[in-house]
Amino acid sequence: MVIDDYGGLRLFFERKKGLSPEEFEEFLNNARRIANFDSSRKVWVVSEEKLSRLSSEELARTLDTLRELSTLSAEQVELILAEYRKAVENHSRRVSVTASMELRGPAALLEKILQDQELYGVLASRNGRLYVSSVLQLGVLAKKLGEKYGVELNFSEDLFKVKVYRERATLRLSFRSMDRELARVLLSEGTLSYNVERPLIGSDGEYQGSELLQRTLKVSRILWESKTLVTPVALLDRYLARLTSLGFKPEVQIEERPDIKVPLERKFSLLPHQEEAFRLWIKHKRGTIAIFTRGGKSFIALEAIYRLRKPTLILVTTQELMATWLDYLEAYLSLPKHFTGILGVGEQKVREITVATYASAVKYIELIKDRFELVVFDEAHHVPASTFKEVALRVDALYRLALSATPTRRDNNHNLLYELCGGLIYTLSYEDLVRLKVVAPIERFQAFFVENEDEKLGKLAEILRDYSGSKTIVFTQYLKTAEAVYKFLREKGFKAVLVTGRTPAARRELLFKDFLEGRAHVIVSTTVLDEGITVPDAEVAIIYEGSGEGRQMIQRIGRVLGYAPGKTAKVFEIINITNQKEKYAYLRRSWVRELYNFKGLEKYVEATKKGIVDNIKPSYQRRIDSF
Repeated sequence: MVIDDYGGLRLFFERKKGLSPEEFEEFLNNARRIANFDSSRKVWVVSEEKLSRLSSEELARTLDTLRELSTLSAEQVELILAEYRKAVENHSRRVSVTASMELRGPAALLEKILQDQELYGVLASRNGRLYVSSVLQLGVLAKKLGEKYGVELNFSEDLFKVKVYRERATLRLSFRSMDRELARVLLSEGTLSYNVERPLIGSDGEYQGSELLQRTLKVSRILWESKTLVTPVALLDRYLARLTSLGFKPEVQIEERPDIKVPLERKFSLLPHQEEAFRLWIKHKRGTIAIFTRGGKSFIALEAIYRLRKPTLILVTTQELMATWLDYLEAYLSLPKHFTGILGVGEQKVREITVATYASAVKYIELIKDRFELVVFDEAHHVPASTFKEVALRVDALYRLALSATPTRRDNNHNLLYELCGGLIYTLSYEDLVRLKVVAPIERFQAFFVENEDEKLGKLAEILRDYSGSKTIVFTQYLKTAEAVYKFLREKGFKAVLVTGRTPAARRELLFKDFLEGRAHVIVSTTVLDEGITVPDAEVAIIYEGSGEGRQMIQRIGRVLGYAPGKTAKVFEIINITNQKEKYAYLRRSWVRELYNFKGLEKYVEATKKGIVDNIKPSYQRRIDSF
């Protein structure tokens, strides 16, 4: 027997001849208490760690048994005892944690630690062995052992390494050790909350407002056998931040999807505020940009598509916006429509760059969940939480850009938006856009209440006469109403044109040209002009009829906000209060007014009307949805 190269003792002994199977088994059990068998060299190597776990009485019994059952000599026993004394000395002030979270050290010290009431819940005894209850408790245990016992706690840093990867359209976090406390923390991070808005109707059938009902959603699960957390890729940032705060060292091993092959040509330039927003987004390639209507959010998304050149999914709220995006991609990135994927309007064509309605994306989620690396969430402030979360959680794209008109949502679901797409990184309000001369200031925003349809038509004619020199768009909700209003205005001598969903595109363009060149002063329309169709800019918007949706109201107001030197916008609503449906719709959308009302608006209106010049140059951007 000699001292081993790496500090152990090499014991050259063998069992005595003639041992019964029971005696040989006892020999092995005792040998294993003090040594590890090196199968490559066929020797037993005494383990300092194993020796340190035995009391002197246990060691004496073990050695006595080995003397009886093996060729172990008295000299060898003395060497082992010397090694034991050294081990006890070395380990008396040190305990260690194994990969299985077992706490190892001198038996007497471990017994004392186990009895410490201050460590209740931190340690657990199982089958005569002492274990740390959770990897999350290692820091607490190390501090307590050091302060109270002067003991050093040793454990491998590998316990805190986490492999982060993408598999089967999900995010996977693989841990070296998994326990119930860690699982509880991880699953808590995967519990999301969102609100559902419910209208309140009084006993008289009157709209009383609305209330928010909170819902929770659990989106993560633990695979115990492989010590792996499975969660949506959308929560990557959330989990990385949480793991770092807990002391873990995430190792992200997610490979980007290959670049798209279709060529893109950039045919636009960004305005200063758009450049700033894009610069902030590109740092992490995740985030929410809230720029008010007419602020050019779409150009920031186009820039992201052009710069990243990754498979991209563009999500929109309506078929009209889908058509607009197809036009944008062709006009600004030279991407022919037949190269662009479409998911919606009866089509299921998935390409490297695909435009889909949120509803169609939910319907065909299995088709698209693992195809894209960039997702653009357009009109994110308008999408119902139930629809938005279904897409945002199931699509496994690394990079996300949410476009919103406002930094908050009426249903308070903006926090859900930030969790799944990235936090708010840039915001510009209507006031900011007015100051930057991107949009026109609103001079009048007024609602008129009437008691019958004749009075309603009379008020419409009155407004048009007051602003006879201005271009005006009259918005209705139904074709029948639009036709009746158009007939009334023509009979009263107004230069009006009618544009509905039935108007052929060629005729529509001629009517728009008449409006643009002054041969017509009023456009009467249905919902067809709410969004998606290029409309000449006007100065006056009259909401003769509308839904209760705030999105529709914002889009309609946006039709008169185009900037021009000296221009101010006017917005009017005419509500028949005897019509319950109309009254209810007005009350539901009434919150929109506050978006355009800010302190100092009058100052901008007066300055614009007087032609006062300041140091801010107009932020004009040539776009295909303007004449």
